[in-house]
Amino acid sequence: MKKLVFLIFLFFTNLSYAEDLINIGENIFYNKEACVNCHILNAADGGNNQLSKEHVINIVTNGYGVMPAYKDKLTEKEIEAVAIFVSTEGKNWKNKLSSFVQ
Repeated sequence: MKKLVFLIFLFFTNLSYAEDLINIGENIFYNKEACVNCHILNAADGGNNQLSKEHVINIVTNGYGVMPAYKDKLTEKEIEAVAIFVSTEGKNWKNKLSSFVQ
């Protein structure tokens, strides 16, 4: 019985943590760093581009093309959060963030 209660606790704790990261990522994307200003969610590829969390972490950390690196502006947790937001929630957007791959 104790194991079951512990497993249920772990499940809901992880679920809550994942939701918190998505909320942090959303805030960074739309507000704190205003990523949406350049990545306007209007993709020319018709939504065929699916970015993995790891790919977004690399781009946000190190920059790409004209996009600057954010490794000195955001913490690792914030970078992970915005990557989770883009790679998870982006699948629900009508137009994907192909502008990430410039």
